[in-house]
This record gives sequence, C-alpha cells and structure tokens, in this order.
Amino acid sequence: MPEVLVILEPSVTDAARAAVTRAAPPTQSISNRVFTAVVDDSALPRLRSMPGVARVLGNTGEAPDLPQLNDAESLFAQAWLSRQGQAKQRRGDGLDWDTPPMLPPDPKRGNL
Repeated sequence: MPEVLVILEPSVTDAARAAVTRAAPPTQSISNRVFTAVVDDSALPRLRSMPGVARVLGNTGEAPDLPQLNDAESLFAQAWLSRQGQAKQRRGDGLDWDTPPMLPPDPKRGNL
C-alpha cells in the first residue's frame, strides 16, 4: 500500500474532512488540510474524487502542480516529495549483525 500526500481544499467542510480522514487515516500532518496517509491502490480513485480533496499525490516521479499552500504546508509537501523514490542503502543491509565486516555491539567503542 503506497503512502500518499493528501491536500484538501481551503474551504473544505468539517464533514468532508472527516469523510476523507476516514477513507485515508492520516499518518503525519502539518495542518488540518495537508497530511500523508497509507492507502490501498484501489482506493485512490475514490479518494481523489471525494468532495473537498484538492490533490492526492503518490510516488509518480513527476513534478506536481501543488495548490496554494501556506509556508509550513509547502515545506511539508516539498519534504515529502523530495524523499519519494529514495531508497536508502546501508552497509550490511539485510545481513546478520555479526557478518564480516560488521562488528558486534561493544560498550568500549560506544556502539551499543
């Protein structure tokens, strides 16, 4: 299930906002109209067509045209967009903790 960025219309009613948050429960939010949610792919068309929804952005890789946002909402949206598609690669990812060259935790080294 993908994470999406949901942006509601500035004039969204309380009832419409409640319906949207029931369909896509917020996982993170910056305001009462901009939040992220994890939804099933099959629910996206319904979510996008709900009253009060300005945009629902997924991980499409294209630069979106964002609706009017305040500074905090814009920063939240840009941060969410900037981390889409970034796969973190860590040395030893998926390996047992004691697989060479990994070292086990040692209080003397301060890596507990």
